[in-house]
Amino acid sequence: MPTVFFLGATGYIGGSLLVVLRERYPELAITALVRNPAHVEKIRATGATVLQGSFADVDIIAEQSYLADFVFNIADADDVSLTAAILKGAKRRVDEGKSKNVLIHTSGVAVFLDGTTEGKYDPNGRIWNDNNEDDIKSITTSTLHGQVDVPILEAAVAGYVENYIICPAAIAGTAHGPINNGSIFFKYVAQALIAMQRIVYVGEGSNQFTIVHIDDVVDLFLRVFERARKGAPPGESPYARYFIASSHGIEWKTILMVVGNELVRRGKLADGTVHSVSLSDLGPSFGFMGSSERLLADRSKALGWNPRPVNLEDYVQADLDVVLNPTL
Repeated sequence: MPTVFFLGATGYIGGSLLVVLRERYPELAITALVRNPAHVEKIRATGATVLQGSFADVDIIAEQSYLADFVFNIADADDVSLTAAILKGAKRRVDEGKSKNVLIHTSGVAVFLDGTTEGKYDPNGRIWNDNNEDDIKSITTSTLHGQVDVPILEAAVAGYVENYIICPAAIAGTAHGPINNGSIFFKYVAQALIAMQRIVYVGEGSNQFTIVHIDDVVDLFLRVFERARKGAPPGESPYARYFIASSHGIEWKTILMVVGNELVRRGKLADGTVHSVSLSDLGPSFGFMGSSERLLADRSKALGWNPRPVNLEDYVQADLDVVLNPTL
């Protein structure tokens, strides 16, 4: 019976994935780390074994990683100590002569931001392709999420873990997990606009961020898991196991106006007029709103993945319902 250690069971992506994994692969023995005691029974109801703890319990995480055939980290794309604990357990397995385990890790497309700050799209800018190993090798520890992606890739090169990194774009749509969680992307955008108390975008707002539907993200995780269950081909590069989950790009001006207009309708913004601002006006927490990205998900699509187009106006009301009114 394959064993799974699952991090992120209560989250937007992770909860949706956990439910589908339990339905599609009932033979999996899944142990899920749960931080909030109020969530324990809902996660247990999925059929997973619950281990209560926090990401600070690095010894427990390392031990569970050591014991598991598969580790899913759908919890935090930026937690260096959490990742180090997972890799510590993976290395111990190999050091003791056991088979290497499989780590399926969640990153994010902000790793590919172009670093500009003017809110202007460059049609001649770099296009990142998950099927180009040189593009993945270009990720450094100084890029957002790179401080975690790079150690995982290096551990796979060293031979003590089999890596699969999935890199979702901004996600829209209603999740189907046991906990009612919303898109962190909509949460950040709503927080930025509420803090400004008006609808704003950086510069001309033509810079783009890519988007994808939650059901398509879960579908890609399942396709990658199926690939991982078969084992990596002999000699395959760890950089060939990096998958972008992106449907298409949307201008930031459009994103902010769609979300902003909905916030005005709900009475969360007093000012419904639209303003161009500089990145410094938004503050460091929202710096990605001034940058842009151009992505191709060729490796993901080679698995048969076919993401739907996303019209933000179709999802903004439901997504903000969850983001603005979180419940257990």
